[in-house]
Amino acid sequence: MTETTFAQRWAGESQRLPYWEAGAGETIVAILDGQRLPTRAHTLLAERRRVIVFAMTADAGSPQGAARQVGAAVAALGIERFDLISEGAGAAAAVWLALAPKADIGSVVLAAPDSVLGGPPDEAFREIKRPVFVYDAGPAIGAERPEELAFIALEFFERRDLFLVSRESGVVFP
Repeated sequence: MTETTFAQRWAGESQRLPYWEAGAGETIVAILDGQRLPTRAHTLLAERRRVIVFAMTADAGSPQGAARQVGAAVAALGIERFDLISEGAGAAAAVWLALAPKADIGSVVLAAPDSVLGGPPDEAFREIKRPVFVYDAGPAIGAERPEELAFIALEFFERRDLFLVSRESGVVFP
């Protein structure tokens, strides 16, 4: 199997935002914290979907600011509907983006969300229907357990309302 390569590009009109892109098909937007690069998990996702990875940069100021920047960049790319995945501190921006009135997001996966860095209030999480939280992994789950993250995210994105985790343990890939 050939390894997918991400190409770095720029999106937006007034504020040019860097992103990485690979794959084809339905779009998954990923928001990472800091200047992190796409991980093997993103590469695995790109084998079946179009994956666009944004890093939350310091100039965004806040998770809300980062959500606005990513939302504007996605709109500038002409993407109307997408699934959303985020890791670590990028999860706060993902939640704000998911709650944006103009966002047409199918499903949201928050992997190892970091609630310390100015995340949305708890009531914001209650407004998102059927989020998937990937627990028992460090904030770099995409690098630490890429196959597991990619598998569970794709299952959730594709099955949506039919996605189930056993009530007994709630653990996938112990």
